[in-house]
Amino acid sequence: MKTIVLILSLVVLAPNQNALNSSDLHGEWKIDLRPTPDSSDYFQMMTVSNIKDNTFEGTFYGSGIKDGLLNTSWDKVYFSFTTSDATNNYYHSGYIENGKLYGISYCPKREFTAPWTGEKKK
Repeated sequence: MKTIVLILSLVVLAPNQNALNSSDLHGEWKIDLRPTPDSSDYFQMMTVSNIKDNTFEGTFYGSGIKDGLLNTSWDKVYFSFTTSDATNNYYHSGYIENGKLYGISYCPKREFTAPWTGEKKK
């Protein structure tokens, strides 16, 4: 009986090797912003410089990230944030899967939405 209790204790207390890690978002990302799959390459950088609890800071497309939020309650690390230029606000959200970013951006005033992907700069 002691052996069974010990084994169960080890299983319950063992670190989760598949645990989500929001720090995976930290760093520089090369973002593919082509408007269509057959368009010419168009890349911009996204930098995540600071992660604290469920918030993060950085830059995207040369603009400071505002209201960066993380959600690790699901099967992936999900994120959302806003950026702006001189005349518009842009809303972005996405997730990390297998070391790659998958996102979408939306700008209501420009009637614009576009999916994008990103790979971490090595």
